[in-house]
Amino acid sequence: MATEKPARWKIVLGYSAFTVLALVLCFLLTFPYSALRARAATEALRAGYALRIGSLRPGLVGLTARDVRLSVPPGALSPETVAALTSGDADAARMLAPAELGEPILIDSVFARPTLFPPGVAFHAQVMGGTVSGSVGGRSERRVKVRLSGLDPSQGNLKNFTGLDMEGRLNGSLDLRLPAGVGTGGRPGEPDLAQADGELALDGQALQLKGSVPGVGLVGQSPVALAFPEGLPAIPLGELQGVIRFEKGQGTVDTLQLRSDQVELQATGTLRLKPRLQYTEPALDVKLRVEPELVKNLGVAGAGLSFLPPDKDDPKFRAARLSGSMGKLSFLPKR
Repeated sequence: MATEKPARWKIVLGYSAFTVLALVLCFLLTFPYSALRARAATEALRAGYALRIGSLRPGLVGLTARDVRLSVPPGALSPETVAALTSGDADAARMLAPAELGEPILIDSVFARPTLFPPGVAFHAQVMGGTVSGSVGGRSERRVKVRLSGLDPSQGNLKNFTGLDMEGRLNGSLDLRLPAGVGTGGRPGEPDLAQADGELALDGQALQLKGSVPGVGLVGQSPVALAFPEGLPAIPLGELQGVIRFEKGQGTVDTLQLRSDQVELQATGTLRLKPRLQYTEPALDVKLRVEPELVKNLGVAGAGLSFLPPDKDDPKFRAARLSGSMGKLSFLPKR
């Protein structure tokens, strides 16, 4: 009895499927996870951040990173710490303590894929109960577009990263064009944030400062820690509206205000971008109104509000000046 041969198309389909499966398996097994993790950590260190990636997996059109931790080191890192961060070994980086790296922002996952028009990278991150998406790319200049959607400041370890215990919802967008800096040999250099053009918009709803964590995060290293050694009291911040437009690195505040039933803040002025964000220089005139009940809860700091002069245009507000840098702010009475 003659054996029935399978149809030719079935043979072709079977070999094709086997070939594709073998290629995918080979790609997964030989993908340079450690090298890519090390490169990302090295670039983050150059920008002043410590980056740790728990797992990294390729997909059909991009890469997915999970358990991502991004922090701002409080001081210079030791050579051993730098070596561990840039080794590409996830276990070695995971053993590093927050005491040296700083408390991290926790990012659940980041998906990134290449783009062609313009050439660059598009990304989508799950963080703080919401999403951060956007793209980075361009030839002669770098275009950075970011959209924040539904971020909850009570999640993602923001409490320990900043030292502020907050809740609410935050949305926003950032659209910047960064020209190339001056490189060596007449070649274009790295994109220069200090010369960026674009716009930043923020929209916050039901924002509430529940307090602060003494000695922790960015606030723990600021003058706020001296004014409130036992931590900040609860402050209902309410709604946040902000629009800042940038031209050659000089940001002009169109709108920047916080408003609730107990506190109202309005700010005008400029924000000078620097290559590193912690060195960005605000020069803002601030108008502040605080209800008597909240002034009482603020204690000594609340009493200090009486030293701020009344605003010339609206005496129910107090007038102050915010200056310095984002890493070392100065809040003084307006002269």
